Amino acid sequence: MKLAIVSTTINGEKGYLTFDRLAKESKFNEVTFFISGDLKTPVFDTKKFTCPVQYISVEEQKKYACSEAIGWNKIMRRNIALLRAMEYKPDYILMIDDDNLPEDDYFDSWYNVITKPVTHAAMPVGKQQGSSVWHNYLRTSDAKIDMHPRGFPVLFKYLNTIAIDKVAPIEPSKIGVFQGISLGDADIDAMTRIVYPDKISSVKEKNYCLRDVWSPYNTQNTLFSKELFPLAFVWPHCGRYDDIYSSYVWQQFLFNNGMYAHVGDAVNFQDRGKRNNVKDLANEVEGYINAHLVWESIHKIEEKDPLAFLEKLAACDDNEIIKRHREFFLAFLQDARRILSQ
Repeated sequence: MKLAIVSTTINGEKGYLTFDRLAKESKFNEVTFFISGDLKTPVFDTKKFTCPVQYISVEEQKKYACSEAIGWNKIMRRNIALLRAMEYKPDYILMIDDDNLPEDDYFDSWYNVITKPVTHAAMPVGKQQGSSVWHNYLRTSDAKIDMHPRGFPVLFKYLNTIAIDKVAPIEPSKIGVFQGISLGDADIDAMTRIVYPDKISSVKEKNYCLRDVWSPYNTQNTLFSKELFPLAFVWPHCGRYDDIYSSYVWQQFLFNNGMYAHVGDAVNFQDRGKRNNVKDLANEVEGYINAHLVWESIHKIEEKDPLAFLEKLAACDDNEIIKRHREFFLAFLQDARRILSQ
């Protein structure tokens, strides 16, 4: 089984060497790293890796239609690594960040998740409020206050009750996105982190599926199946909602096709180091105000083909944040079409 690992670089190769060692020892037949460089980041020393590494230089990235539409000196450069990984034709694509620390069984946990049926799913309980059902997958963390994943629409918090129930086995082939659990500095919104800076060490609920039950997902510990490759990009012009709005797209596309999202293994630990939480807050405010509106526009798209879905997204004219990304969407569509036709 071929696995592609996609990311970008801030501090050079050192944040990925633990992943490299564990990947080499894992059950996957082949693991290749695809890393986008940037104007201000150190070039990788690929000789330190035991797995194959494709470090994509700035000049190489300029060959992609969407390169300039992304912009430079931002983590959204990982979109180029995604496109290069698609050319490799892997079975799965895994996105990680270089401030994550994987557990020793990290890759074997992922292998088990994508090869074994899932026996539990998130199910609504009782009468539901509003036009959608949302689930907080951090609700069983050991934090002393309520935690929600970054990007959970403010207006949808606390509306509905969800239970994790046993269901008929769900085959991995019916799952399009797998959200791993990140502990330590969990991926929460800046408002919460400012008032609760402590780390979390556990989340009790994991390894279950969701269909027509929504949640924001991120790209720091996230696995994609082939069906979702052309939509696995992150949005380059929306602050810290780059992967959040993407995750709304992933779910709408999957639910259109009767497929599932998955929450659970594998587990890693995020160490954010010193960050300016107030600056992060400033980069999230637009999302607090508009997340539900972006979701409403995406929720209207009924396409079941990923490229047709992206075309319809690019043509959306009822949301200013989506319209802001039109140039990027169309350029990425051009790249994706070229790669998929090869």
